[in-house]
Amino acid sequence: MDAQNILVCGIGGQGVVLAGKIISNAAFEKGFDVKTSEVHGMSQRGGSVSTHIKFGDKVFSPLIPGHGADILLSFDIYETLRYAKDFADKKTLIISSNYGKIPLWASTRENDRISLAEISGALKINFDKLLMVNNKETAMSLGNIKVANIILIGLLSKFTDIEEDFWFKVIKDNVPKKTEEINIKAFLAGRNEK
Repeated sequence: MDAQNILVCGIGGQGVVLAGKIISNAAFEKGFDVKTSEVHGMSQRGGSVSTHIKFGDKVFSPLIPGHGADILLSFDIYETLRYAKDFADKKTLIISSNYGKIPLWASTRENDRISLAEISGALKINFDKLLMVNNKETAMSLGNIKVANIILIGLLSKFTDIEEDFWFKVIKDNVPKKTEEINIKAFLAGRNEK
């Protein structure tokens, strides 16, 4: 299999690093060669965080080149816009939360801010393969906002050559004890997203 390049992005506290670990471990369990690289920015202050993941029969570098992401998985719509500009092209599948937290670098003046609707519109115009998901609402319906990232991993899983069993094992191994069941439910909610 040719290398699959997945860029995971979001802001500190959204589970970007955990998502990267789950995706790369699932690929490893499947038997792929895997390389990852994490960028932690100002994660404790809500800053930008990203993880580059490459897996396939043989992978030589962990970094995804410009406009080289096969899949961009984003937990924050503002970060989707930021990373899509540099890593996505018309062939890139973008899976994004439709929710976003106003970034610290944004203007404090209300009239200067770009709305979520404007960002969503710009992404829809510029990228053909865009899946916008209300993962926050789905997580709340499951009873735990902290599984919002696992919902998006479930959706991403449909676009990989990694079977459900590998995902289940890795999720159970990496989430806090006593949360395995809700995380598996979240994964399946994403995997069954239409």
